[in-house]
Amino acid sequence: MALPVYACLRTHDRALELFQGWPREGRVLEVAAGSGAFAARLQAAGFTMEACDLYPEQFGVPGIPVSFADLSRRLPYEDGRFACLSCLEGIEHLEDQFAFVRECWRVLEPGGRLLLSTPNILGLASRWRYFWTGFFPLATRPMNELRREPVHDHINLITYYELRYILRTTGFTVEQVTTDRLRTSGRLLGWTRPLVSLATRRALAREPDPAQRQANEEIAMHLLSRDLLYGRTLMLVARKPAGAAA
Repeated sequence: MALPVYACLRTHDRALELFQGWPREGRVLEVAAGSGAFAARLQAAGFTMEACDLYPEQFGVPGIPVSFADLSRRLPYEDGRFACLSCLEGIEHLEDQFAFVRECWRVLEPGGRLLLSTPNILGLASRWRYFWTGFFPLATRPMNELRREPVHDHINLITYYELRYILRTTGFTVEQVTTDRLRTSGRLLGWTRPLVSLATRRALAREPDPAQRQANEEIAMHLLSRDLLYGRTLMLVARKPAGAAA
């Protein structure tokens, strides 16, 4: 029986492409694993898998250990246990994204990789919707403020540069910024790209710190890339330096 796929199937496809270029050594942790659809694909590709989720009872892949994990709290694993960690469409649901990234850092071994995906709210189509409505795609109306726990909404949508800041200040290096697919609605707004590029570079040029201005060159390269201007999903690979401690 096919497992339910809670993220976009193309997100899974693109994530698998990224993993295919990585070594099969060490353990891989799939965070917010859901039914286990992506974990099963990684297992079939030769990776040694573990998984965790707020609802581990819905996980349906035999042979992959699954644990209960509330991503707002400490992950139930020892320091440096995993060579890779994947969290697809999870971080936008968390109140404290800084604490979650620090936990990812802790459970990754030195040299380990972290793959995150989240809605790309900096895409031209997302910006256009926000300009007219005040809401981003996948968060198209106010959240239900009368409903208490559990809350599964996109309570904390995050931009590329905000996510990068969390990763860099935790200690990660950013290896790759990509997307799962290009949106037709974004490409139809391609005529705005020169104006967006000019405005973005002018904003970044106001940075007074020389070292940050240099970092802003890489940020501008990503912000103005085809993947971020037209892409549906922000997919980011970060790496814990080889000499880093937990």
